[in-house]
Amino acid sequence: MKEQIKQKLTFVFKYFIGLALLIWILARVDRQQMIQTLLEIRPATFALIFVLVFLNLWIQFRRWRYLIEQQSSDFSYKDLIPSFFAGFTFRLILPGGHAEISKIFLLPGKKRGKVMAFAIEKFFQTYVKTILVLAGLPFLFAQFKWLFWSAAILLIVAYPFFPLLLKTRWLQKFQEKEVHYHKIFLRALIFSVGVFLCLMLQYFILLNDAHQIDFNATFLTVIYIWGAGLIPVSVSGLGVRENIAAFVLQKYGIPASTAVGISLLIFIINAIIPALIGVFFIYRRQHHFKDARETFKVVSSQIYNHGKKRFAKNKDTD
Repeated sequence: MKEQIKQKLTFVFKYFIGLALLIWILARVDRQQMIQTLLEIRPATFALIFVLVFLNLWIQFRRWRYLIEQQSSDFSYKDLIPSFFAGFTFRLILPGGHAEISKIFLLPGKKRGKVMAFAIEKFFQTYVKTILVLAGLPFLFAQFKWLFWSAAILLIVAYPFFPLLLKTRWLQKFQEKEVHYHKIFLRALIFSVGVFLCLMLQYFILLNDAHQIDFNATFLTVIYIWGAGLIPVSVSGLGVRENIAAFVLQKYGIPASTAVGISLLIFIINAIIPALIGVFFIYRRQHHFKDARETFKVVSSQIYNHGKKRFAKNKDTD
């Protein structure tokens, strides 16, 4: 009971931090100018942005479908779209998007392979973000450039060894069939890079509709904005992302009002709108969640027992 209260308080606290950061930056910018900038976006620009949004969603869906196909032998294709959009809704529930795993419950059938599919998807979202952020931070903190670049290189060099970690006896319990992890990891990596490029192009087109910024500056800026999700002080980077956008883009002559407005617009069309679609599917298929508690209980028990055995084994060795 105490643990549940603690989790709820943490959740409310981080939502409060995100909203406080958002209100703080909105109070510091020219809100009238922000709204005016958004209203002056040309229809042709909006059309191109929505093409990129659709492409972004398509790439993310293909990644999810591919991972489910490779990991699970018990699913129906008609359940993939509801599960996919529900993920956006659950992603906004907890800091770091960990509640997104609940989307597997909109895929009836065995859950083991689906848990592994979600884990790989989440891993590569974080992996690509981390490498890009580490590679980009030296342009803000030049004194630490070798530290950041060395860490990025280590992560890149470690990539071929990641599939080997999934061959451990404990993790194989989550496999429903034989899989080729090197192939899966490569495809997941390509999809994840594609998601970033779509997002970066959206910023590049919108920023140049209102002002002027070159491709390299946009690339670096979006790395920092996208990487806001790695900072677990708010839900889905709320508030953090807008402050980073205002801070970094001012260095390239983009007013803070434009930076905050475009950042919020991109967040709404890439995350909020898909999340609202997800609400519809969750409401229509809420009966699929009846076994959620039991599944989480089984998975948590397996993790706990594995850790307990490893601890006992290490103790005996000592």
